[in-house]
Amino acid sequence: MGIRKIFSAFLIFFLLGLCLKAQVKPGGYFSFEYLKSQSEGYYPPGTFANFNGGLSLSGTVYGKLSFAAEGRMELQGFFKVAQAFLSFHGSRFLNLKFGLFEIPFGRYNWSARPHENPTVFRPLVFHFFPYRWHDLGICWQGDLSFFNFSAYLVNGLQADLAPGSEGYLRTSFIDNNKDKGIGSRLAIRFGQGAELGGSFYTGKYDPDGTKDVQFKGVDLIWVTPEWEVRGEYIQAAYDHPYLNQKINFDGYYLTVSMLFKNFRLYYSYQKSDLPDDVIDDEQAPPLNIFFNSMKKKTRSAVGLRLDLASVFFAKFEYDWNKEQNVKLKDNMLLFQLGFAF
Repeated sequence: MGIRKIFSAFLIFFLLGLCLKAQVKPGGYFSFEYLKSQSEGYYPPGTFANFNGGLSLSGTVYGKLSFAAEGRMELQGFFKVAQAFLSFHGSRFLNLKFGLFEIPFGRYNWSARPHENPTVFRPLVFHFFPYRWHDLGICWQGDLSFFNFSAYLVNGLQADLAPGSEGYLRTSFIDNNKDKGIGSRLAIRFGQGAELGGSFYTGKYDPDGTKDVQFKGVDLIWVTPEWEVRGEYIQAAYDHPYLNQKINFDGYYLTVSMLFKNFRLYYSYQKSDLPDDVIDDEQAPPLNIFFNSMKKKTRSAVGLRLDLASVFFAKFEYDWNKEQNVKLKDNMLLFQLGFAF
């Protein structure tokens, strides 16, 4: 979607808010990185890369009706609509979203902005679906005393099976079949700062509506004044378009942070199936339904995050990468600088 369309969408929401005397709240973020890998990694010369930027507007339209819109700038310089939806807040048990929203699968997918993610790169397992996976549809959410839930009906993930197509899962503003994607997440709180969640998604990805793709996941977060622990396990399964069999892949990550006033020390262990031993962590595409095998990769990341003036942040990180059945010199040094408001 072009920059004119994204600004048009923002303008419509903004004018709607003004006409209806809405309380409009702006927001945004920006970050970029310096990456340097060993000789067999993806960035051996060292490079500035991965510009990330986004702008958002949210506010109350009238009574229990509110809106939110977010645009995201990608590395190529294009603006994309990340979210644009209306919300109806009926009660703690009844909150409805209508429009384009981030899929509430697990925890990372809807908290993946650079200032929200403890590590520099996304966890390896989140290459299974599109980055910050979003879709058009309806979402019902509730938040009660000891649990919260989400249930959604969307167009669903798609893949092109035509000759010469690449076969990567993707989202679209237009559904490619009559089948809708459905999913849910249920999370239970345990005392102060601890939450355990489970997620599920299923839908048909092909134009004929005969091939299924499913995701199952478990997520955990535990926060105290001194520590933060978060992790997720995800299993992907899909009907291969030609082999007449179900293909399964999985992966997980666990990140432990020691919290101080203005900085945190963190360690993250990740293991996942990936299409190649070495990938571009920022730009690598999601699952390809033509694949019937992938390669195991593990990553250990140690880093430091500094927060300045409640707006600016900087991350210094070193990643040890290990591939199955092959020895590569592809460890990485990473630096990320950004701000959010």
